[in-house]
Amino acid sequence: MCAQEPYFHVGRISHPSFQPNGAPPVAPSAIKAEGQTYTAEGFQPLVTPRALETSEIPGRVADFRQAAINAMQACFDGVELHGANGYLIDQFLRDKTNKRTDRYGGSIEKRSRFLLEVVDAVIDAIGADRTGLRISPQNTFNDIDDSNPHALFNYVLTSLSDKGLAYLHVVEGDLTGKPVSPFDYARIKNLFEGLYIANNGYDKPRADAAIAQHKVDAVAFGKPFIANPEQDG
Repeated sequence: MCAQEPYFHVGRISHPSFQPNGAPPVAPSAIKAEGQTYTAEGFQPLVTPRALETSEIPGRVADFRQAAINAMQACFDGVELHGANGYLIDQFLRDKTNKRTDRYGGSIEKRSRFLLEVVDAVIDAIGADRTGLRISPQNTFNDIDDSNPHALFNYVLTSLSDKGLAYLHVVEGDLTGKPVSPFDYARIKNLFEGLYIANNGYDKPRADAAIAQHKVDAVAFGKPFIANPEQDG
């Protein structure tokens, strides 16, 4: 059975035990995340990553492109680029984790460059209609944050608006349960100008209401079915 498959690189949330010759994981900047990651030996503390050289970044973009091609060859219907939850794409976007001084760091435009290059590469490989994107503007999961998420994600969505992506999948709020300040998700939806899928903390009544009020086009559910795989619904 074919499906939509998420594709992502975890960046600094990886561990040397997963890397060739026990090397440190890579990230935009050499900034250690607080927390642990699961390994073959159980949970282990996260380590300080190695900052990617500018010359290495096109190779990481090419990896996303090849992964999308592999998914199509394996009979998937499309891919969802994981630009959320503190993984590599998100690490490039946010100013807490991206302290670069080259063309991939500093301004919002430069911090967004990696994401936009990955999106363009995957679209070129498999088509925009088979490419989705997940983002999480307010999420601090995996020790990530940004000083101005409104400006950052308004720019990101403006830059994506004409690319014809299949959908945008948005984690609204914070997966850690922390309270969040007001955020204009309606503006994100309007800037995207495409199918908007909301996620995080919805139940059926709230999802039905959001769809009826045209705040969202669809709602994704995960946790209830992961925790209770035999649950009806």
